[in-house]
Amino acid sequence: MKKYLFLSVAAFVFLACGSSNNKNEVLNIPTDMPDICQNVDFNVDKDMRKECGVKPARYQAYRNVPMQRHLVDPKQASLVKTGDKIEIRFPNTFPVQLDASQIIGVTFSDSKRLAKIENTREYKEFYTDDKERYKLFKLIIPADSDPKTENELCFRVPELKGSDRTRSVAMAAQMEMLPCATFDELVKKYAK
Repeated sequence: MKKYLFLSVAAFVFLACGSSNNKNEVLNIPTDMPDICQNVDFNVDKDMRKECGVKPARYQAYRNVPMQRHLVDPKQASLVKTGDKIEIRFPNTFPVQLDASQIIGVTFSDSKRLAKIENTREYKEFYTDDKERYKLFKLIIPADSDPKTENELCFRVPELKGSDRTRSVAMAAQMEMLPCATFDELVKKYAK
């Protein structure tokens, strides 16, 4: 009886140690990593995990892990998908929630996380007849899949509150979504 107990314990330890050397282990990757960490494959380069704040996931039952795709322009902007929700994040602003219909054909996976989205940005700044200042931009985000479609997102940059003395990096702004038809009308009417 003792022999069988010893063999079962030894088999359990052997299986537990053998399964810990998983090549593609599940990792918790933070979404606000510095630029140096954004193009690193943490399964290959394990030395960078500690510096970038990447930790192995202990429990795989947690399914709400954010997946992130970085944009080329503006710098440090990214699309983040958590569950069924997609949001766009710009530096020093609050995240903007998007509908799934606004981002079509963009895939979120560990393999695509390393590839930046080659998007374009059109920025316009002008004053209206009422001396109201507008800072607008349009993002054109191409889809990963065929047929190639382009997702258009338009935003108005809000005026910063406070003075130069009271304003800090911690004071984030709320980006305003704008229909792209309104963007085109305003640019056609006021931008020269």
